[in-house]
Amino acid sequence: MSFGWLFYGELVLLVGSTFVVGFSEHSLVSKSFVQAQQECVEYLKIPKCRLYQYLNYNYPNDAQTKCMIRCVGLNLKWWYADVVLRPEIIGQYFLPDGADEANQQRTKACILRRTSPGEPGSCGHAFEIFQCYLEQFGELLNCPKQVPLEDTQLAEVVDFCLGLNEVTLDEFANYTTGADFSATDASRCLLRCFAIRAGFYSDQHGPYQKRYELQFGTPTDWNDLEADYCAARYRRDGLEECTLATRVLFDCYDFVGTLQPALLRVLELLKVQQMMALEHLPT
Repeated sequence: MSFGWLFYGELVLLVGSTFVVGFSEHSLVSKSFVQAQQECVEYLKIPKCRLYQYLNYNYPNDAQTKCMIRCVGLNLKWWYADVVLRPEIIGQYFLPDGADEANQQRTKACILRRTSPGEPGSCGHAFEIFQCYLEQFGELLNCPKQVPLEDTQLAEVVDFCLGLNEVTLDEFANYTTGADFSATDASRCLLRCFAIRAGFYSDQHGPYQKRYELQFGTPTDWNDLEADYCAARYRRDGLEECTLATRVLFDCYDFVGTLQPALLRVLELLKVQQMMALEHLPT
């Protein structure tokens, strides 16, 4: 009997039983830590036998593992190549002890103690940050969590909704730069379409607060209860769906401070795409 094949078979079973497949809802993407880890092992051509260690939360202090962890951070969007750590994203992959009120402070202190300002963005830098979360923040979870959409993905969402609602790019530019999506039926329905397809709003549920925060940041003077009450109050008014979505996003979720900056970046991407498309039209 080949023990190599036996071990490989056990590893496949372990991955199959532990692997939690991500899912999508409209354009929303969710992915588990294990899924991102398995993908990064493949990207970096790390021997698959190393997965056995990683699936048992054994992350040795070697170059391959350090770069695998950095890859996972890039994959799940908690870590960017320009050295911007998003604590709210990495934090959702860990379960803190409910009685532990100092886990965030200990994690921050650990990161300051174990990372060198001279090596920002390196595999070692990312690895030490992950180790601090693993040791100080909470238990590593294995269930899919939201992965924020990139601007290019948000641009695809807007492009889809422009076509669906028969709104031109110039009209979208006017609505976005003027923060005036309440102007027409078409503009209100465009914003509703974007909110639904991006995965942070539904007619049945209303806004999904945590999804919104992870994607667009925390609104100014944010208060979960006040925002929830504000949205519920508008729902009780019996407004038409597109009007309701627009009022909620503007009045309850600080459109100008959160969503508008993202849409302005998307607008620039769509302008470039439109210009490139025009350049390739037959003369």
